[in-house]
Amino acid sequence: MELVIRHCLVEGDARDIGIEEGRIAWVRSPGLEVPGDPTPDRVIDGRGLHAFPGLKNGHTHAAMTLFRGYGDDLPLMEWLQTRIWPAEALLTEEDVYHGTRLALVEMIRSGTTYFNDMYWHRPGVVRAVEELGLRAHVGSVFIDHGDPTGVAAGALREAVLRQVSERHTLNLRVQVALAPHAIYTVAPESLEWMADLASRNDLIVHIHLSETRSEVDACVATHGVRPAHFLESVGLLETSLVLAHGVYLDEEEMELLAAHGATVVTNPTANMKLATGGIFDYRAARAAGLRVVLGTDGAGSNNNLDMIEEMKILALVQKHRAGDPTVLTAREALALATTAPSEAFRLGSGDLEPGAPADIILVDLSRPSTQPVHDPVSALVYAANGDAVHTTICDGRVLMHDRRVEVADEDEVVATAIAAAEKLEGR
Repeated sequence: MELVIRHCLVEGDARDIGIEEGRIAWVRSPGLEVPGDPTPDRVIDGRGLHAFPGLKNGHTHAAMTLFRGYGDDLPLMEWLQTRIWPAEALLTEEDVYHGTRLALVEMIRSGTTYFNDMYWHRPGVVRAVEELGLRAHVGSVFIDHGDPTGVAAGALREAVLRQVSERHTLNLRVQVALAPHAIYTVAPESLEWMADLASRNDLIVHIHLSETRSEVDACVATHGVRPAHFLESVGLLETSLVLAHGVYLDEEEMELLAAHGATVVTNPTANMKLATGGIFDYRAARAAGLRVVLGTDGAGSNNNLDMIEEMKILALVQKHRAGDPTVLTAREALALATTAPSEAFRLGSGDLEPGAPADIILVDLSRPSTQPVHDPVSALVYAANGDAVHTTICDGRVLMHDRRVEVADEDEVVATAIAAAEKLEGR
């Protein structure tokens, strides 16, 4: 037995949790030892701590921690064109590695055990994930600027094919995704090529879609259809499709996406900060049967990766949009950060149950700001934030315990990331 958590609280009831070979072996009442139980390698005292599934970030750009606060308070396209894209052109793989490590330490400290990433210099991201012990889908962003036959597009295709061919050499916690940036930065021919590649290799495709009204208008003007229908025309709806944002999807598009099993990742904080002009319609998505999960987007547009904070913001903006306090409950918000992404990203069960991946967080709700605890889920979603996380476990490995990160030197991670950011800014 690798690990036993004793006397933690699951839905308010005291439980012991046994972990073996990266999975939950059993969940039972304290004191119910079974004859023949192996001696655990490690025991964690969970008294007073609430156990939840590890949180899962459905859309982010981890290494953009390097651009936290860099170009705040600008419109989306101005922010991208004048601040982010010029700075990203200077990035090296080593920069991305250091920025990703900073992101992973932040995720570990705030209870995230999985993230779906789209960024440059993919090997740097993979290296950081393998070292620090989280799970991830890692996609190398693909942008050909509408020229599918140019030198840049050819090099990107070669890189993607190399990643696909090498995917079986990765740690099992790290999986390959295809990551075309958006329909306005990737040519239709390249999207068709990616759809075929994804279908033949059973890969997830991760793309931005319908983030702004102008993107939708441009799609209609250029292709004669709205974005979801355009994705259908290039074959992407026949893949395991993950769409970031979806702010301006209409009901017909939602029904089409639902019929094809697609997933939308809503990122409320980034959308509000960049003032994209709308709020994703969760009520309509739920009515259409469309799977929805939660993400933070990158730290450049959020500006943090705190999924507990994101759950509260999600619930509040949906209540406000609908004029209905019941439209998205605390339990639904938690599901969008745990069980729904487990299904969308093929991670196994997202619940605390035997056989599920041992991705578990222990949360301390004893502070004045979270007391009294009438409902642990409500306290987590509406009253807590990432600072309440006491212990983070992924794949049965303790990444942080008693708020001390065990898998990295936190001071060194922060210092090297700051140095990388200052170099990019020319300081």
